[in-house]
Order: sequence, then structure tokens, then C-alpha cells
Amino acid sequence: MRVGDSPVTVFPNYFTGHVPSTPLVLDSNVDACPAATRALLHFADDIGRAVGYDREQGGALIQDIFPVRASEHHQVSTSSKVMLGSHTETAFHPHKPRYVVLMCLRGDPPAATTYADVYDIIDRLSIESLAVLQSSEFVTTIDPSFMSNGEPDARVTVTPLTATPNGWMLVYDQLLMTGTTARAITALVELHRAVQSSTKHVVLQRGDVLVIDNHRAVHGRTPFTPRYDGTDRWLKRSLVVRALPTTDVVGRVLQTRL
Repeated sequence: MRVGDSPVTVFPNYFTGHVPSTPLVLDSNVDACPAATRALLHFADDIGRAVGYDREQGGALIQDIFPVRASEHHQVSTSSKVMLGSHTETAFHPHKPRYVVLMCLRGDPPAATTYADVYDIIDRLSIESLAVLQSSEFVTTIDPSFMSNGEPDARVTVTPLTATPNGWMLVYDQLLMTGTTARAITALVELHRAVQSSTKHVVLQRGDVLVIDNHRAVHGRTPFTPRYDGTDRWLKRSLVVRALPTTDVVGRVLQTRL
């Protein structure tokens, strides 16, 4: 499978199999649609290697995303009634996925995936802020989904913008990232505004697969109202690396301690 030059690529109607009712309870030991799981794993392994994280959904390689009543207002993928803030997937982690792959089993028009391209963002930054954002004067904390079983939080130093031989790379979390100096705080405010003004939307339809380049684009989701009647929005997600790391991994499950 070839991913295009855009930071976000949609493959329409990729999955055409039967989709049962949307589950109501998130259980990593139960797969309500194994045919979709197999299809997404096949897709993910065509563009890299699907991986899991031991602190998120039990290290599942393919994760279910649907609204859960207890997390309606939380900043996690199973939320619904809040805007999911723009972020790099696992911005805090040394082994971030290169791609976030979403397969839509059941869509919901108000629930749009949001994204912003690093090149659009940079065009909206001042020269001064662009320089500061290439420093290590920023920290982020751990995603709430990695602390669901009481795991500790941590403050991780990050560099929001890095110029690489392959282009700009962005690390960002709208809600968890902070600046550690006065100039970093100012630059981060400007970065927030640049992300907001660069944000676009895509609404996934049943069977679509969306690939997000996690080095180049940040993503989020607009709020929607769940019904909890088996007809709610349901995605399957795969986090994909180009190659497995040589440390902190058992099989395909990353087990880094921060």
C-alpha cells in the first residue's frame, strides 16, 4: 500500500465486510469485529509494522475507538462530548508511531477528524518563534490513556519542531505541552494559534481508511453526541512504525518506562 505525499491520505471503502453493533464496553480481550481487525492489520503491515503500547489497551496492535460513557468529557480517544485537542500521537514517547491509521466501521457526520500540516503551521509562525520552537525548552506530560490503571505521570522534555533531511517534523500536544522559559511560553501561544488556523476536517464514511503522517501532522476530533444504542461511531486504530525499535519492545509491544 502506497501512502501519498499528503500528511493525510484517505482510502475510500477499503473495508466492505459485515459490521455488528457498536460495542458499549471497551475490553481489549474481546474483538467484536475480527474481520476488520485482520483487514486493518494487513493494511498497517503493508506500510510498516503495527505496534502496541503495553500501557494502552493492554498492548493491542489494533485498538477499538468508540464512545464510552465514563469518558465522555475526557481527553482520550473514547470521549465524545468534548473537542479532542490537536496532538501528535504519543508526543511524550521516545518511540512514536510514524503513522496513525484509522479504519471507520461506522461513521457519524458531526464527528470529524481534525488535522493540521506542519508546513501550513510554519507559514504562520514568526521567525523568532520558529527558532525557539526548535529548542528543548518545552515539556509534555503522559497521555491519560497511558495512566488508566494508575500508572504514574511524568514530565518529558520535547522539541516541537525539528528540521530533518526529509523535511520538518512536529511534536505537539495542545493540552499537555508547556514552555519552561518565558520565550518558550510565548512561542507556544503562537504555535497554538498557528495550529488552530491551519486545522482542516475530514469526516470518515463506513469502510474508509485514513492514514495520518504522525511526523508531519497533528490530529484531533470534533465533539459529537453518542446514543449508546449500537449505532455510534466506531473506528479501529493501528499505530505503525517504519521499523521496530531495537530496545523496549517484546514482540510488537513497546514497554518503555518513562
